[in-house]
Amino acid sequence: MLKSLLMFCLACLPIAAHADDAETAATRFREAQQAVRAQTTADGFEVDSSPAAVTALQAQWAAARDLVAALLDREPGVTPAALTRQAKRSAGLGIHALRLDPSAILIDAESGQFGTVFLMNRGTDGAYRPVLALDAPRAAPDRRMPELTAWLPAQAGNRCQDPDPQPRWSRCGPLAVERLIPLPNEAGGARRFAILASRVAAAGGTIRYQISIWRWDGRVATSLLARTLFQLINRPVFAGQDARGVTLHADEEYETLHACGECERRPMVWRFDLPPTGASPPRIRSLAPELDLVDRLYTRLFAHRPAADIAAPSVVARLRNVELDMMNSWRYLGNSRGVRRVCVDATGFEQPQIFSIVQRAGKPFIIGVAFAHPHACDGRGGRP
Repeated sequence: MLKSLLMFCLACLPIAAHADDAETAATRFREAQQAVRAQTTADGFEVDSSPAAVTALQAQWAAARDLVAALLDREPGVTPAALTRQAKRSAGLGIHALRLDPSAILIDAESGQFGTVFLMNRGTDGAYRPVLALDAPRAAPDRRMPELTAWLPAQAGNRCQDPDPQPRWSRCGPLAVERLIPLPNEAGGARRFAILASRVAAAGGTIRYQISIWRWDGRVATSLLARTLFQLINRPVFAGQDARGVTLHADEEYETLHACGECERRPMVWRFDLPPTGASPPRIRSLAPELDLVDRLYTRLFAHRPAADIAAPSVVARLRNVELDMMNSWRYLGNSRGVRRVCVDATGFEQPQIFSIVQRAGKPFIIGVAFAHPHACDGRGGRP
């Protein structure tokens, strides 16, 4: 279980003064929105990597918070649905709202392709103010959750990823919210919620997602966990939630069985369990363990490493000189008398290969491989 790692409070945020009324706030937001559009790239999916663009995006989200605060101050008991309608009607601001308690409401704000999240809380004076804003710079960002910096306007530029190696790209935005997820309360009564977001991009077959889990104790918001994962653009990432946690679907790379950009690679399930307090790191499992085994075998063969613990000597000998480029398709062929059969076809194979896999000493083991007819991996259940 991860302990509380990062806290947000009102004093830490650069909070703008409240607008005089909702009409004035709406005008300010529309002006700020136009300034951002002037700094947005031609495809509409990023802003220019310039100080002016960063300033414009900061001003837009500050204006969005002012507008929401004005609407809440005017009608403190407004329902989330009504608040959404009012923000859209008054200024064209797209929001989704989630009430955490009678005084606190979580807001997903959208403008163009970009998004942010902020938490509004009603103070003792009756006025609503933000106590969490993901787009606001943090006084002491936690190095254990660098993904959260992707929300900052400074990370939304079209050259953010250029100077950094790929492992650091999770710190680049811009992001847009996919879903605000209410979670079971902690044992002490504090609220928990999750924010599922995706990186905005003009093209690509795979989307980078971020999930973060938070605690709201009625005074401060604390980040408990943040993770980055990837999923195909045509596959859902959210798999569901229950009283014990949240489940996501992900798509990961194999070491050797490479696939095209929009093709399914290694289908995974990420399960985020919720202990009585805090949040636990995800339990990650593969939905294709037999294909994982085939990938490990070829990885060993190509590296000239022993594979006797995962495949019979006859299998190793038969595949030792096989060439492999890109995986075309695969599918399960059934399970008979404890033998699981999986068909794999790839560029470089003269024929598709059917692997026979059993459990040996509690672990999967390849006992045989057969070369099949050209369309053996096609048909029902086949995956490109």
